Amino acid sequence: MRSPGFAFLCLVAMLLHGIAFAQAFDPGKAAFSVRYKEEHSPFRVNGVFLMPGESLKLEVPGQHRGSFGLEHCHGTAARVSDKAWTWRAPDSAGLYPLQLHRQGTPDTVLFNAFVMVPASEMNGGKLQGYRIGKYPEPRLKGLAFYRPPEGFVRMDSAAAEALVSPHFRLGQFKCKQAGGPPAFVLLKERLVLKLELVLEKANAAGYASSTFHVMSGYRTPYYNRSLGNVRQSAHLYGGAADIFIDADGDGMMDDLNRDGKSDGGDSGLLFELVDAMSVNEFYIPYLGGIGKYSRNASHGPFVHVDVRGFRAVW
Repeated sequence: MRSPGFAFLCLVAMLLHGIAFAQAFDPGKAAFSVRYKEEHSPFRVNGVFLMPGESLKLEVPGQHRGSFGLEHCHGTAARVSDKAWTWRAPDSAGLYPLQLHRQGTPDTVLFNAFVMVPASEMNGGKLQGYRIGKYPEPRLKGLAFYRPPEGFVRMDSAAAEALVSPHFRLGQFKCKQAGGPPAFVLLKERLVLKLELVLEKANAAGYASSTFHVMSGYRTPYYNRSLGNVRQSAHLYGGAADIFIDADGDGMMDDLNRDGKSDGGDSGLLFELVDAMSVNEFYIPYLGGIGKYSRNASHGPFVHVDVRGFRAVW
């Protein structure tokens, strides 16, 4: 039987391990932040999703001093001010990197710009042979979040490996349905920003992880219907992810509470961590659904998070 003194030493060791990892974890934040579309990102790497020919405005907020420049190989760019640019996306779908840099320093922020294939090219619910299905109408609560997408990202090997934030790649959010290539994916920038904030919080709490395992990201309406899920699931709009911490790579939620099991107790800890963030003012743009799931015959424990724009808890 373990003595109380030994148990205390074990607890101290666990806490010190958590603190040490939190110090080692790099949240991937840049020396300056950038505003784009409706987002404000502090990260060194970002993904942004655009239609062919769409204009993207990038702006460094005024509190950041220095001279800034924009580097790009495709599309056209125009300087709006000393800290703002507009970049017009090419007319062809694909991946086009952009980089903001503070002149005279190594400070840079990378944007992986994904130009999408228009949804108008769908024929019979398929896009280039990949079955997507029909988006439900009317929109839930009339919210813009539930608007049928204008386009989809073509998922080739380069797109799948491309970073959409410091700790997440586009391929992690691919729909699990069979079919392709080509395959297509949908992802909202705000979801990735939220996942980065949650990942940083998880590491600060001592839950060591370099990313989340995304058990389910985007779902086509066709695939979602085959699963029997709700018609207007946030997954259909690229705004939801079912996640768990899997630092050991065994495909299951890690034993966060160290009770020797991977179960609802562990997903409960991750759920509580996300839910506790919702009381903070910075979290308001990331309001959405959060659900806790325990282990069953078809899946292990996980937590659902989304950015639907209003609070929902289950």
